[in-house]
Amino acid sequence: MAESRDNPARFVSLATLFGQAMKADDPKARESAALPEDIAVLQAYVDLINSERETIWARHNALLVANSLIIGALAISPTALWGKEWAALGMIGAGLLISAAWLGITLQGWSAMERHADRARAFTSAHFKHLPNALDETLCDRAQTHIHHLILLVIVVFMLMYFGLGYIRFSLA
Repeated sequence: MAESRDNPARFVSLATLFGQAMKADDPKARESAALPEDIAVLQAYVDLINSERETIWARHNALLVANSLIIGALAISPTALWGKEWAALGMIGAGLLISAAWLGITLQGWSAMERHADRARAFTSAHFKHLPNALDETLCDRAQTHIHHLILLVIVVFMLMYFGLGYIRFSLA
């Protein structure tokens, strides 16, 4: 990460963009420099993307804990929960419902973040032509896609555990 900050072609802070706009003596340089209004809009886009990313991780962590508690309750007290059909069905159903909601929320959150990133990319390409686009798809999409797939894998594993527990519980009854 420090490597990209040291390379001026890869990292440009918003303060640098603002400074270029304010210090440019040459009319041509001032024209190609970023305007404070453009910088404010770009900062709003970046803040929106970061806010969505933080929200995604907060939801992920909360739902991971909720699913872990349900699986833990099923594993710790098998006789109390497995002895009563309605209790086992309720816990497995709740786990599946939470996992399905988690899957939907995750897909919607990543979709919203991608839409914000697409708009920010388009804005950056249009208003900061003289600088490399830090929001370019080639720079951030590959890592984001891998993380997204891993999160989906975690959700699917929980759902498979619930289906497996349900199969075991109701095939033995």
